[in-house]
Amino acid sequence: MSVFDEPAEEPDQIRDQLRQLFRYRALLVLGLVLGLLGGGAVSLLGGSTYTATGEVVVHAISTAPFEAGGVSADKQISMGTERQIAQSASVASAAAKSLRIGTDPATLQRDLRVSNPPETQTLMFEYSADSADRASSLVNAFVHAYLDYRQDAAAQRIDKTVSKLGTELKPLQEQRKVLDRRIAGASGSGRATDESERSNLVSEIADLQGRISSLKSLDTTPGDIVRKGDPPAFPSSPGLTLLLLAGAVIGLVLGILAAWVRSVLEPRVRSVADVQDNLRAPVLGILPRRQGGTELLEVGRGGRGNRAEAYRTIAFRLVHDQRFAGPGSLLIVAPRENADAVSVAVNLAAAFAEIGNDILLVEADLRTPRLAQRLPVHPGHGRPVPGSWADGERLAVDAGVDGRFDLLPGREVPNPARTLSSPQFARLLNAPSGPNENVVVITGPLLSHADGLAVAKQAAGVVVVCDLNEVRRDDLDRVWELITGAGGHILGAVLDKGSRGPSLRRLSDGGPTHRKRGRRAPAAAAAPPQLPGPPSPHTGPAPVGRGPLDADTTSLRR
Repeated sequence: MSVFDEPAEEPDQIRDQLRQLFRYRALLVLGLVLGLLGGGAVSLLGGSTYTATGEVVVHAISTAPFEAGGVSADKQISMGTERQIAQSASVASAAAKSLRIGTDPATLQRDLRVSNPPETQTLMFEYSADSADRASSLVNAFVHAYLDYRQDAAAQRIDKTVSKLGTELKPLQEQRKVLDRRIAGASGSGRATDESERSNLVSEIADLQGRISSLKSLDTTPGDIVRKGDPPAFPSSPGLTLLLLAGAVIGLVLGILAAWVRSVLEPRVRSVADVQDNLRAPVLGILPRRQGGTELLEVGRGGRGNRAEAYRTIAFRLVHDQRFAGPGSLLIVAPRENADAVSVAVNLAAAFAEIGNDILLVEADLRTPRLAQRLPVHPGHGRPVPGSWADGERLAVDAGVDGRFDLLPGREVPNPARTLSSPQFARLLNAPSGPNENVVVITGPLLSHADGLAVAKQAAGVVVVCDLNEVRRDDLDRVWELITGAGGHILGAVLDKGSRGPSLRRLSDGGPTHRKRGRRAPAAAAAPPQLPGPPSPHTGPAPVGRGPLDADTTSLRR
């Protein structure tokens, strides 16, 4: 692969990541529905909120026209202090009193917001309530309560200052009266002194009286209302549409997060690429879900469904696999009981017979053998050898128009592992009776007991059958370690969708994906072309007008 091909994989990786999330589409839908319900609940339970706004320009009020340093009084206004006053409990109490409501002032303060636009002497009052009229009346009450509070405070300061100046003025006036009486009765130098003292005293009295007069004439208007809190025409809170949209977005994000967590923690394989990565082998084919019927043999006997064609495709791939070319033995095994490896072994044997090979199907499950009771069998050839199961009698399985193949049924033995490791069984696997004979072996689940390992080290190849909805990554890693450690060779995997309908869990999982990754072998090959080859010998007659080879070429053309 050249360096120019590497960036082309990035869109595939992004699409693969999106597929991993959308496999759990039930979680995405659940998050979306919960978000919509939450948005609707907020709209219904919270109701509409209306916000009324009033604006006040604050005027400076001082007991002196100019402060020290020649700075005008209006420059001494602290808008931060005025904002705190507007939000104080005293103003809230006055607002509640003016409206004659018994609401706690602290409760009224929660819905009030007072702000000061930069570079201005304006206070903006905003009040939110459940109705437009209530919001308007409350914001106006706060505005008037603030202005009244500020005017009362200014009047109190002026009255206090006037009272203080009046206290200073009173003794001076008494002293002037005394001097007036003294001047009236005095003469000469004493009179001149008293007149000089009286002149100074009159000047002080005039100054104090002037200050008192100035204070009483001060404008105590605290500010001007430049915007009245009229009832708002529209609610300020988000409407139902906006709340539903926000809830849908939040719910979808939570659903994606839940789907991502679910995909990270999922122990089962979720795609063909996962199977290939954990088993270190290609996927030979994917068996469609059974649409009905319980017959074990699906290839032959009129079997022309999707599953039968999938079996033929897998058999075609195995026949042309260089690792399995020529006579040899093939082990079909499943990691655990949930995969139907028996069905795969039987139908692959029938598909091999259809192609033209002599097939011997060996039931190496020596613990609970029951394959002969599930197949249409007839007496075959070979006589039982006492004590030797591998040299026992073989039965003929009638595969209908596809011919026949032999079956060596299993039987219960005291030590299955010793029997499967015996020289007789090794000779059965490695010394075929004909140039086109293949031995297909089926054993119990590999991770349940070690019988499969005794066969894997002697077979030419191993095919692992996995339930696509149940197989775990750890199981596939363990199967690879056991088979390669025993000296076996994994040819590939067959994925079975089973016969169960969609369940709630598979609905939430969304099912696995079947996309290829990189340059791995494809999950399912196309139907093979017509194969020329000699017909296989049969132990029984074929139907008139259509022989085994005719059935073979017809199925392969399909």
